[in-house]
Amino acid sequence: MHQKAPPRDRLLSFEEIAAILDACAGKAEREHLVRFIVLELGTAGRPEAILELTDANIDLKRNLIDPRQPGRVHSRKRRAVVPMAKAVRPWVEGIKGKLIKYKVAIAEKNRVPGGPTHFERETKSIKTAWNAACEEAGVKGATPKTLRHTMLTWLAERGVPSEQRQMLAGHSAQGTTARNYEHLSPTYPNAAVAAIDEFFIELSKHTKAHLRYASDTEHKQALAA
Repeated sequence: MHQKAPPRDRLLSFEEIAAILDACAGKAEREHLVRFIVLELGTAGRPEAILELTDANIDLKRNLIDPRQPGRVHSRKRRAVVPMAKAVRPWVEGIKGKLIKYKVAIAEKNRVPGGPTHFERETKSIKTAWNAACEEAGVKGATPKTLRHTMLTWLAERGVPSEQRQMLAGHSAQGTTARNYEHLSPTYPNAAVAAIDEFFIELSKHTKAHLRYASDTEHKQALAA
């Protein structure tokens, strides 16, 4: 018999998200999972779109994420250009190539004194790291897509207009307002991005593992706060 997919109404609590992030904190081999979680929550995009992001999709000057890929034929599963939430930007600055790359430890015998301890590899899936972190965190019945459902539900509960939620979700625009603004102004979903910022502020009450800072000292000070 086919296994049933996790129900779409499965949502993650702040405590559960915090537990998953804490299971990644301080582990170089799971840093890419933290970046994925921040980007997923920060855009409410489809997991496959997040995994395909490169530095070419990041516009730091305009503070936008454009997940559209050159040559891609637009279908019902559209990808929205969205402003970056405040918690997202530090996780995409200074990266070249794919944003989601996982780190692999270099064997002790192959390390050069003072050299790197890990090397990076690109990944097309986040499931292995996700499942391991969830098991360690004691979170059951959730998939990477559950993050997307959680954020879209949060936006609905905060009264974000349906047109803006549809844009983030990549659904075809239904209303006149959405049709008029969807392509003309990527900054149109400002209410949605403001609500996403509120989400991260609330998440910070449960963990600091998703925060990224300019220096290790600043990071340690925040974790100790």
